[in-house]
Amino acid sequence: MLYEQSLTLALKSLDGDFSVRLLHLGESTAGVWLKDCSDGLYTDKAGFARDVLLCLDDEPVVWARSFCLAQDVFWRQMLDCGTQPLGARLFDGSLPLYRTPFTYTSADPSDALPLYGHSGHAFAARRSAFTHQQSVLGLVECFLPALLRFL
Repeated sequence: MLYEQSLTLALKSLDGDFSVRLLHLGESTAGVWLKDCSDGLYTDKAGFARDVLLCLDDEPVVWARSFCLAQDVFWRQMLDCGTQPLGARLFDGSLPLYRTPFTYTSADPSDALPLYGHSGHAFAARRSAFTHQQSVLGLVECFLPALLRFL
């Protein structure tokens, strides 16, 4: 699961009804999970973010944040996809995208995720960045303990 290019496809292949719960779409900072991603592009300056919970059988199994610079029209439009998985747009083959290799971490249990009313801590996280015509989208995916029940 941690190494799959499309987490959406990997989760859909598991025994559970896949859904996306939109938590936030709008102005935000990159936050600790994406700070200094992609050679320092992301700082604590304001940008645009989409926070979601990826769920199986309505149980949150992954928290994900996608982040771009506030003025990046292309990525802002990509992120405005409601409860549709971003992975479906990124991996449909229609865009010339470059993705950086994943970086991984085991999450510190004391670092609570911004789950907007939900409780949860990640046991692991991965991040990468997508580039489209020199504009960058940072993506972090934090794996929640409930995921282990579906593996």
